[in-house]
Amino acid sequence: MSAADAMTAAGDSAGSPSGAPWWKRFLRFWLAIEPMRHAWWETLSIRCIIAWAAWLTLRQPSPFDQQPQPHGLAVWGVDFTWLGKEALSPYLVPLWAVCLLLYVANVFPVLTLFPVLVASIGLGVLGNSQGAIGHTTQVLTVVLLAQWMAYVWAAIQPRTRLSMPHGFTSQQLAADWGRQSLAATYVVSAITKLIESRGDWISDTPYFGLQVVKSEGMGYYDWLQPRLADSSAWLGQAMVDHPMITAVMLAGALPLELLVFLGLHNRRIALFFGVSLYFFHSTVTEVMQLGFLYHKLLLLALFVNPVFWVVRVVSGGRVGSR
Repeated sequence: MSAADAMTAAGDSAGSPSGAPWWKRFLRFWLAIEPMRHAWWETLSIRCIIAWAAWLTLRQPSPFDQQPQPHGLAVWGVDFTWLGKEALSPYLVPLWAVCLLLYVANVFPVLTLFPVLVASIGLGVLGNSQGAIGHTTQVLTVVLLAQWMAYVWAAIQPRTRLSMPHGFTSQQLAADWGRQSLAATYVVSAITKLIESRGDWISDTPYFGLQVVKSEGMGYYDWLQPRLADSSAWLGQAMVDHPMITAVMLAGALPLELLVFLGLHNRRIALFFGVSLYFFHSTVTEVMQLGFLYHKLLLLALFVNPVFWVVRVVSGGRVGSR
């Protein structure tokens, strides 16, 4: 047992006496450090969701087969245009499918996840080398990278004198590192908002209405039809006309992103942050027609973990909370 586990176990054995102040019981319930030792069926469900998210990006070739304005690795001369070649698609798509199936089955993940990771990185680089920067699949690539690194470390660790964090298995470590990387993307996003707005992000939220109108305009010129059933002009104007209401509605997302790392403490607070951020993304989807599909899938897999909670409820709580 590692020192961290010993401390956790000691804390658990001590518990929170019923006579302890309510705020101590509250803090312990939400912030107790309880490493999430997922059962095999949990890690299987996590890999299934992540594999499905990756498959959605890999099941067809990239719409681009040139890198006119190199970005990222393309600046260093790395050529990912092969990901957009129609002639290679009949060979690459089955390859991605086989790799993802083997990854889900936990068969040599260091080897089987690597081609998927390369393709995910390449698709991002290729898309961003067209003259406009986007981050639709960036979060997925980051999680795939974190998971692959976890599997690499799990393969190397027995040859070292170092122990696995919290005594995790390779599958548990991959889930943990994936969750940490997902949390990191949100924290970086929140810090960036504060830096770029010079601390005025919350007070500037009423101007979000302009982004709503802009988003619909972009959608219209993409497809020659409005993204929303009705014009979004009224919604954008309402946000500008009612700044306090808009600030209350939108400002809550910032502390969620900034503090999401607390969701790494235990399953309960992970569920809270997972559901809250999922609801936030769903709201943005309805208002601006921006999908955030990969964010929502990864939140389901790594923070909400619905399979665990369903099994826990069905079993009458006999499945542990860790």
